[in-house]
Amino acid sequence: MKIAHILRRFTFSEWGGTESVVLNIARQQKAQGLEPEILCTAALDRVGVEETDGIIIRRFPYFYPYFPMPQKDKLALDKKGGNPFAPELVKALENGNYDIFHIHAGARLANCAIKLGRKLDTPCIMSLHGGACAIPEAEMALMLKPLKNKFSYGGIIDRLCGLRQAPESAADMLLALSREEVAKLCRRYPGKRVELFPNGILHRELPEEGEFRKKYNIPTEAKLLLCISRIDYQKNQKILLELLKKHSDTHLLLIGPVTADWYYKEIISEAEQFALTDRLTVIPGLAPDSIELLQALKSACCFILPSRHEPFGIAALEALDAQVPLIASKVGGLCDFLVDGKNAMLFEDNDVNALLKAYDRLETAGKELISNGKETASRYDWRNIASKLSDIYRELLK
Repeated sequence: MKIAHILRRFTFSEWGGTESVVLNIARQQKAQGLEPEILCTAALDRVGVEETDGIIIRRFPYFYPYFPMPQKDKLALDKKGGNPFAPELVKALENGNYDIFHIHAGARLANCAIKLGRKLDTPCIMSLHGGACAIPEAEMALMLKPLKNKFSYGGIIDRLCGLRQAPESAADMLLALSREEVAKLCRRYPGKRVELFPNGILHRELPEEGEFRKKYNIPTEAKLLLCISRIDYQKNQKILLELLKKHSDTHLLLIGPVTADWYYKEIISEAEQFALTDRLTVIPGLAPDSIELLQALKSACCFILPSRHEPFGIAALEALDAQVPLIASKVGGLCDFLVDGKNAMLFEDNDVNALLKAYDRLETAGKELISNGKETASRYDWRNIASKLSDIYRELLK
């Protein structure tokens, strides 16, 4: 079985949740004897073909149909929210002899793949990684800010190419990350087959901390608060500065690519304003297989994920698997596997006082919290999840 995984972008330099999911699925499919390939635009990367773990990755030219399109706005769309045209990617799909189109993108790329799937009689399954049905309006407005005061000619091309439908309405099956999103999709597209299909993790043993703290000037005696996530308004890292203000024995470490530069600058500015810069360390991105990610988990006294909305929350699962005490906001897919006081401490979205109380509660939590978290993580093994996905493919092919 030859599978085309279709993404908006796939780059190792600015790794994100969708890239992690697709690569892990592809690795497991390869181990099952299937033939997965990854096809995407060259956003944040270069046009061409490369191979990783025996999996072919094909990146194609693309463009955004807006005028003018200065480089800074193009970069912002590459990082988040872009809706590109990629004709050569579609041509590669048509000539690739694929048995399944698994779409991990939305809008135009999804519509192009689904239209081609109808022509070739190739089943199309669509994963909604970004929680499109649950993104708050304010966040959507920020995401689309680079398109303000621009002339759009994309609608003309969409009409000429027959790409005006909502791709979710035309895909053969939708895979959603949370119960919340399943319910919303079923209401929006009655009669459409929608499956709850969570993300997963692979267990990794943590190495010794080594010289990690020394390398990044983190005092050995400090209680290290860790957040591994895109540095972005959705992830809401700025609220974590409140913990630094309240607890002088803490140090905050943020690891992840910067997908909203203005928001990163706000974090740095507030840290400077309140004289917190000596207790804040930002690592703007590490490779997904970096040993330093594991050393950071080993060094942390707790992991905090304060997202404003979260389709799933792989980082939270990885913290549970690493047996690092977890604090998380009570939003989206996190509520599907986290139970307050049992395997994590939860707090209400963007509520500073609730966050401070969750941290205080965590300090008195016993070993049961870590033990329950480890058991939770064990239920989300990628091998089992990928096997279920292969069964879905075979069902569609029948």
